[in-house]
Amino acid sequence: MFILLFAGVIISTIGALAGLGGGFLAVPFLMLLWGLDSEMAVLVSLTMILANAVSSSVTYLRMRLVDIRVFALLVLPTLPGLFVGWWLLRNLDDSQFRLIFAILMATVMIYILIRNRREENDAGEKKGEGRRKIDALTSLLSAPISFTAGAASSAFGIGGGAILMPLQVGLLRMDVKRAIATSMMLLAIMSGTRVVVISGASFDPFIAIPFALGGLLGAQAAAHIVKRAKSRSLLYFLAACMFIIALYMGTQAVIELL
Repeated sequence: MFILLFAGVIISTIGALAGLGGGFLAVPFLMLLWGLDSEMAVLVSLTMILANAVSSSVTYLRMRLVDIRVFALLVLPTLPGLFVGWWLLRNLDDSQFRLIFAILMATVMIYILIRNRREENDAGEKKGEGRRKIDALTSLLSAPISFTAGAASSAFGIGGGAILMPLQVGLLRMDVKRAIATSMMLLAIMSGTRVVVISGASFDPFIAIPFALGGLLGAQAAAHIVKRAKSRSLLYFLAACMFIIALYMGTQAVIELL
């Protein structure tokens, strides 16, 4: 339980720094080092993300970093995606799960590195607010992407931030810090719906509770780091984390399939 608590702190801190909630690290940890199957690893990961996201969101709301307009735009399309992802997870074996997970991480990493140029990040930091006008076309394009984020969250236990962050920073042109704060509030709603409503909190409490408590502690540490860190540094940190996980999970999947 102490190991799970400590792992929860480290994973949630790294995840919250990137606006992802930590699922991209939690799922590989729980599957590869703790021996859980993909379905239980996803549920425990989302339980940790729920604690992490709720704790972070309270802090970000106090800092006035959450963009309520963007939150309202994105939250509804994610909810039906959660049910689709739950169904998908139940029809994948572990090797298929790892391979798709790795491809997802690699794709998002490439998108971030290509789309978010240095000039855009610097301009966003100088303006400080990072607010952009949301037109009808942007709203229309955001809906299917948000739906995909919900499905990915439910199927792979990543919280959905791996898709929500590029959506906010790329399509909606938000400042990275504001995008992180808004993403964490979205993750709180998504993970809560998945864990409590869809799965009925059917996890092993001796694994999930200490892991979630670590998520609470890590979220607070990350929220204060985000406030002081440079947006460009956070983006590169996010991409590096995704590359490492994609490489490791992809290698494991190929070995098992062969």
